Amino acid sequence: MLPERLKMIEENCWIEVTKKMPIPCVDTIVWRDHTFLMGWRTILPYKHVWALLGGRMTRGESFAQTAMRQCRKSGLEIHIPRFVGVYPVKFPSRHDITICMAAKWKSGTPAPTSELSRYRWFQRNRLRQIQPIGANYQKMLRDWQMK
Repeated sequence: MLPERLKMIEENCWIEVTKKMPIPCVDTIVWRDHTFLMGWRTILPYKHVWALLGGRMTRGESFAQTAMRQCRKSGLEIHIPRFVGVYPVKFPSRHDITICMAAKWKSGTPAPTSELSRYRWFQRNRLRQIQPIGANYQKMLRDWQMK
């Protein structure tokens, strides 16, 4: 299914674009106290793993705006996010360029979306205990912890 802002592109055209070009995405580490939030992913890729909140950028958005929009979709308000790093992520069907941001939780209770069915706050110092989790998310979280 196409992202809302890309529905003007026919499905077969979108599939061809994703096969030939990297897609820019933003994943956000939402944190409070000594914990960070992850959601249980219900769609491919990374179906049935703990994932960061995130999604594709839309035209004209900054990284921070994308992070804030994606968090709002889950019912959260966050403080202004800061940059963590850039991560190329290759899947069998496409190639994404993920920009990782980190932001302190401001308000809201996470609610299910079409991509994340449930949420959990994990202890910052227990990254190894999160299973299953994608390798790209582990790298992002380790890099964030180093800063």
